[in-house]
Amino acid sequence: MKNKVIKCIIFFSLILLFSCAHVEYLEHIGIEYSDNRTGLKYIYDNELYPSAKSDIIPFSIRFISLTKNKVDTEPVNISNLIIENTSTVASHSGYSYSIINKGQLVPEYQRSYTISFPSPQYYNSVEGITTFRGNNYRNTSSYGLSDIKEKKLEIVWDKSIGAIDTWTGVGWTGQPVIVKWPEETKKIMNIVSDKKEKTDLIEVIYGTLDGKIYFLDLDDGQNTRPPINTGFSMKGSVAVDPRGFPLLFAGQGINSNKGVYSDFKFRIFSLTDQSLLHYISGNDPFAYRIWGAFDSSPLIDANTDTMIQCGENGIIYTAKLNTTYDQSKGTISISPQYSNFRYKSPYYTTIGVENSPAAYKNLIYFTDNSGLLQCLDINTLKPVWIYNVKDDSDSTIIIEEISEDEVYLYTACEVDIQRKGGLAYMRKFNALTGKLIWENSIQCLYDPDVNGGALASPVSGEFKISNIIYFNIARTSDNPWGGILYAFDKDTGETIWEKTLGYYCWSSPLAIYDYQGNGYLIVCDSGGYMRLIDGLTGETLDSIFLGANMEGSPAAFNDMIVIGTRGQQIFGVRIK
Repeated sequence: MKNKVIKCIIFFSLILLFSCAHVEYLEHIGIEYSDNRTGLKYIYDNELYPSAKSDIIPFSIRFISLTKNKVDTEPVNISNLIIENTSTVASHSGYSYSIINKGQLVPEYQRSYTISFPSPQYYNSVEGITTFRGNNYRNTSSYGLSDIKEKKLEIVWDKSIGAIDTWTGVGWTGQPVIVKWPEETKKIMNIVSDKKEKTDLIEVIYGTLDGKIYFLDLDDGQNTRPPINTGFSMKGSVAVDPRGFPLLFAGQGINSNKGVYSDFKFRIFSLTDQSLLHYISGNDPFAYRIWGAFDSSPLIDANTDTMIQCGENGIIYTAKLNTTYDQSKGTISISPQYSNFRYKSPYYTTIGVENSPAAYKNLIYFTDNSGLLQCLDINTLKPVWIYNVKDDSDSTIIIEEISEDEVYLYTACEVDIQRKGGLAYMRKFNALTGKLIWENSIQCLYDPDVNGGALASPVSGEFKISNIIYFNIARTSDNPWGGILYAFDKDTGETIWEKTLGYYCWSSPLAIYDYQGNGYLIVCDSGGYMRLIDGLTGETLDSIFLGANMEGSPAAFNDMIVIGTRGQQIFGVRIK
């Protein structure tokens, strides 16, 4: 009897031991680590790599290399590119551009140093989402992985905010940044004492239509410091310095407040004491357009201390910031020197850029209100190639790098210039040559006040959905107050699935991944619903009602999602 009991104990112990293998970690398959994220496989081992600790799984930390030493990348040699005939500058009669260096028009320009952005995991030296869509490829607004079991959404906290005139809550593009500051940086910031003492504080920073920039604890939504009151509405998304320097960048979208008018400003604040360090006026004497809003979210090249920002006045600003940061003294200062680019479009008189610039090495990409897609060499401020996308295009471009010879971009336009009967075009281009790879389109409603088409930026799938590119199209002709979420094959453009939505979306979808590599979409709509959708099948897994239109775009840190609404609330939502 005693032997039987011992055998039973051993048997059940073995069952318990082998049943623990559940959660995945990522391991390289016989290759050295590089900025190429291919060659990863999944290994089950729950004991060594518990799912709740993503920092134990180095390759599962998406899009970041925690190092101050940035990887140098060789710029693209423009002379080696064979530009597609339809995308050459010469093929677009009436297009022109000029360069403004240190306040003077100049015929030619060559930067005295070389900008060449790295791959996206080297963009940040601080954990989190630091700019609209995360990095220079603009290909993520989520950081880390989520331990998803129930496939449910849960409201954890909400924060009431205000309005200016009819501009309520959070508007388009309205994505927060979410940052886990290094402890030594947190010490010199004006964070309230109980939050400063909190281990592993993750801070949410949100620019809103009530003219304030809010600072919140991701865990509970409580204030980490007082809001900054700019006095004028911000429609776009704020950014912080990806080096972890205490700098905050915020663009103004509206220039009136209860009958008081101001020039548009793009502001740069110190996050040690929230003081205003510098601003750009959108009322630029070199601008071809008098509307000077800043809805774009900037990029910062860490290697060269250079900021790149687009204005709705039609000027692309590049600034050597000349940052002086003394962490031991808790001081930071900047002294920007500008070299800028302006242009005229042959396709429509209203120029200007509302989307955020994307960057591959020394090539910068943006679309504009006239329907012009431009690829610019940031070191010479000369256009490399241009393309007429046929309509106003405010959605931000996504870059996909397969290899140095295979670099692509995805973009989509709205229906504005085309007017009634116009089409929203969804396209893939060769990012180096301007060649159109494929194109899909859908007829959308023309409404000058509430545009149909693509206001949402596309989503590029990773891991188990790495073959899929997603476009969320608003106000289609057959569904004027709804829309369609498309999942296309990246290679062919063929539809994998499409999902009709009862409410249209200006909000950009958010992709979240679990430890098994499964991909999920968070889709926020004008009816006030946040949906959790299976990225592989399009099935709606859960939805919650947040009370009002969500024009802004969500961001996530691991399993916590933050989104603001036009109903004057910011929500913290957990995916379970």
